[in-house]
Amino acid sequence: MTHSIERARRDLGRRLRELRGSAELTGTQLADRLGWSQSKVSKIETGRQAPTSEDVSVWVRACGTPEARTDLLARLRDLESMWVEWKEQLGGGLVGIQSRMAAEEEQVSLFRVYESMIIPGLLQTPGYASAVLEMASRRNGTAVGITEAVEQRMRRQEILYRRDKRFQFVIAEAALHHRRGDRDTMAGQIDRLVSVSELSNVSVGIIPFDTPPPYLPLHGFWIEDEASVIIETASAELTLTHRSEIEQYLHVFEMASAGARFNDGARALLHRVTRTMGS
Repeated sequence: MTHSIERARRDLGRRLRELRGSAELTGTQLADRLGWSQSKVSKIETGRQAPTSEDVSVWVRACGTPEARTDLLARLRDLESMWVEWKEQLGGGLVGIQSRMAAEEEQVSLFRVYESMIIPGLLQTPGYASAVLEMASRRNGTAVGITEAVEQRMRRQEILYRRDKRFQFVIAEAALHHRRGDRDTMAGQIDRLVSVSELSNVSVGIIPFDTPPPYLPLHGFWIEDEASVIIETASAELTLTHRSEIEQYLHVFEMASAGARFNDGARALLHRVTRTMGS
């Protein structure tokens, strides 16, 4: 998942290299003009090092292309916004993360959500959410605020009943079998999915094991309107805002959806999973 950041950094470096080439400067000549080492120029151009805003400004001046500064700085801001360290977010505890997410969701009209191994947070029961947040707290080395975070997550779910919001959830069947909590917790979670799927503004699709979609993403993601894509990794949260990235994820979501069962088909599959639990 870090490939998106790396690609954005390489794209920025490639554009800077193009400007240097258009100015007919070698890497060594540009480094001399800027008072840098040649290795710094090389690292920036190959994406191994992200430039600062000051680096970009002096680069375009040295290449005689000051008009490129605005676009390049916008790219740099997008790159920087992609990577939000969980340690910084955890400064407000798990409750703080839930509160931030609730505030951000207020600004979104259409959610497109894909998950491969977990039920999306907006659809979780208290028991399931507690198991998920306990797991996350062990991963991040903090066990405080779990009860309050679960309560906040449940309050977030009130947004599902807002008629000015629309939700499209696509969930791989594996998430229904990957246990979080005990059997009763999982059974209650599946009942919750069935009831939510009846809401007029909520679409729940399940990708069954026996019907492979045209493409099955290996990680979950949330597309908020058509403005951003949110991806959670083990160490951070990625926010993708480049139009090309968003369009790619919209296409991936459509491909995943093509293999999903919705409405009565999804509910039949959910009931089948419940029966399997009891056998």
